[in-house]
Amino acid sequence: MDRQRLTRIFDVIQHLAAHGPCSVTEIATALDAPLSSTHDLLKAMVDTGLLHCTEKNYGIGPRTIRAALSVVDSIAVQRLACRHLEALVETIGFDVYLAMSGGSSVMYVSRFAGRQRVNLDLELGHSLLLHSTSVGKLFAAFDRNVYQAMMAKPRPALTSSTRTSPAELDRDLASIREKRFSMSRGESIQGIIGLATPVFGPDGSIAAAVHVSALRTALSVRQLNAVVRQMTATSHAIENDLAEPAASASA
Repeated sequence: MDRQRLTRIFDVIQHLAAHGPCSVTEIATALDAPLSSTHDLLKAMVDTGLLHCTEKNYGIGPRTIRAALSVVDSIAVQRLACRHLEALVETIGFDVYLAMSGGSSVMYVSRFAGRQRVNLDLELGHSLLLHSTSVGKLFAAFDRNVYQAMMAKPRPALTSSTRTSPAELDRDLASIREKRFSMSRGESIQGIIGLATPVFGPDGSIAAAVHVSALRTALSVRQLNAVVRQMTATSHAIENDLAEPAASASA
């Protein structure tokens, strides 16, 4: 798809969101675009669920609405989580990340730098390997779409500790569901421990994850347990904030 056509798709959605259902002539006029190519574009958008067509008017379709709601939810979670993650950094001193899923992929969306920084290249907005990261396995444990993606994709052994077989991973996921936290011990990078705790939305589905990476030598068993407790408390605090708007809306 060329850049102009992609831009035109967003222009159509933006126009309909602002003005409501419109005819092909009205949309073509507003976008200063040829009538014939606008009609072809609208038809393609209807076929893919981005728009719907009632009689002679086009409106926002279900696929666009779902995407918009996902974006709004993502922004809301990041905004509500911010103060809690900043407080967690002050308490534990390690780098803290917020992770979220997009369909069947999982990525870090926010980073909060700690005092004991681990020099890792944990990029924001890039899909994570699911089978070898604490966050990837956490989402796979509670999200069927992520689980299916993990099992369908190649699972390279990045270190001698990486689990790759379905049986091994299923055991890990069962433990994660029971304990409500995930831990990777050098499965992506030797010597690095990854910790993740789930943030559940008001509907009970996993909405996000709190993640911490640390050098294995920097955490004794007692310290590790203390960090997990703090992370779990942070996840619960975010969940409470997420539940308040939902409770207000239903009141």
